[in-house]
Amino acid sequence: MFSERFVTGSDAAGSGEWPVGVSTRTGTLENGWGMATERDNIVSRGPEGHWTADGIFRRWQRFFEQKPSLKGLTRLEFTEHIAYLLFLKLDHERAQRTGMFASPPIAPAGSWPSLVLAGGEDLHRALTGLMAELGKPNPQDPRRAIASVLFHDSRPWPADKMADLGRLIVEEFDPYRWSDVRRDELGSAFSLLIADCRDDIRAKRETGQFLTPPHLLTVIAKALAITPQDRVVDAAVGVGTSLIAAHREMAAHGGRVDAAAIAGADIDVQMCRLATMNVLLNTGRQFHDVPPILRADSLDTKERLVRRYERDVAATVVICNPPFKSNVEANTERRDDFWAQNATLPANFLQHLAITLPQGARAAVFMPDGVLFHRGSAATIRRALLRNCDVHTLLRLPTGMFHDTGSKSNVLFFTKSVLRPNGDPATDELWVYDARDLHHTDTANPLTEEDFAEFLEAYRPGEEGLAGRTESSRFKRYDRDDVRKILNSSGTSLDLKAHIVDTHDEFVDPREIAQSIVDHLGDAQRSFQVVLDSLS
Repeated sequence: MFSERFVTGSDAAGSGEWPVGVSTRTGTLENGWGMATERDNIVSRGPEGHWTADGIFRRWQRFFEQKPSLKGLTRLEFTEHIAYLLFLKLDHERAQRTGMFASPPIAPAGSWPSLVLAGGEDLHRALTGLMAELGKPNPQDPRRAIASVLFHDSRPWPADKMADLGRLIVEEFDPYRWSDVRRDELGSAFSLLIADCRDDIRAKRETGQFLTPPHLLTVIAKALAITPQDRVVDAAVGVGTSLIAAHREMAAHGGRVDAAAIAGADIDVQMCRLATMNVLLNTGRQFHDVPPILRADSLDTKERLVRRYERDVAATVVICNPPFKSNVEANTERRDDFWAQNATLPANFLQHLAITLPQGARAAVFMPDGVLFHRGSAATIRRALLRNCDVHTLLRLPTGMFHDTGSKSNVLFFTKSVLRPNGDPATDELWVYDARDLHHTDTANPLTEEDFAEFLEAYRPGEEGLAGRTESSRFKRYDRDDVRKILNSSGTSLDLKAHIVDTHDEFVDPREIAQSIVDHLGDAQRSFQVVLDSLS
């Protein structure tokens, strides 16, 4: 079946080759030497338990790159089908269990064996029908809620690629017991596969998608001091990396993490499909549970930050890296609760999060530089944010992190509060950590968690108040008087610095300059439109 030699046990873990596995076609446990033993009475974890994330990822990657007929597919389309096949195969394996471990299938009974035995047009027809059935919301069957998100609007590869899809099913998935693979390894392998789609995700200009470095999200989850008692949401979830980072921080405390502890939404249906499987595999969430991801335009509703099914609960934490730019116009017609209209997309997300969060909730929101200093609607939003939320920390991120967006990035940390009875703003002091002189890119010189060890030490996660913080060359305190000066200034600019020598702007990428000009022109256009509308 394979051209490569099979290896087993610890050798498999390091090499990335597949060890023995279970074949749906033969009903036996096959090994790489063409021998087979009956599957009966096998109860312990098989050799798949020794697979590593890197080995699994490299095997998938090689299959995609070595099949000539797949050249017309994007890596995203390939990764989506890995998600579909993993879901169906794991669902089939769990349905084969007996006794107390038995679990009725989510897909129609016999779906996986039918795909294994089909080929050509029959395979295309079978998969098309299966995707349509699973992708259709069915309130009468809540066990299919997650499947309805994963398979929503899904389509199989074109008919001329069914031969290779059949090989992927029969050779790479069917012979093996995927439920024996360690959860952290399988989840990490799928995350690696998504990261390998970086260029395809960047090309999704219409919804402003890009990948946030996982190590940075781990640092943010630590800074927010997330515990299993928190409920974490992301209103622009992308591929779900923020929720995975939050879940890992919760799990680090020990004990069980409730399935309703994380939830996300995104307007991009393809991202919702990938995020769903990414979260399922990395958190161990049950396939029949409440969907962790929903497709929705987060800016369209003011009732709740991220809506979930019947187990909807108020969020206590939000981590969000919204689109910095998009070809999709945000629909804010019903948002009469917004502090400012005609704002940029990231500014709209900032006010949406600040307005919809319940009192006491903590937030970490990525923002491009322009939202910190542009005038007009952006200034109105900043002023309201400082008054209604305790904006206690601004992290100026290293340059080049999201180089393809053409924008410099920051993270605003704040806690939802209220304007004080005496009229004083909720923000009492604001600390700025400036890391802009540390140049990183998302490819050539990626971030590591260690790069932010000094930031975490200065931030002092979990402490009540800010009294324990100490100023340094990178960390500067803007006290109550400074905050009042900012609020009373005409632009309410948050383009603030720490004490480091201001040398990082000497050699600015021309694309960043051009993007800044475009952002300013966009703000001006929106302001003139407001004037025109008022005259009409």
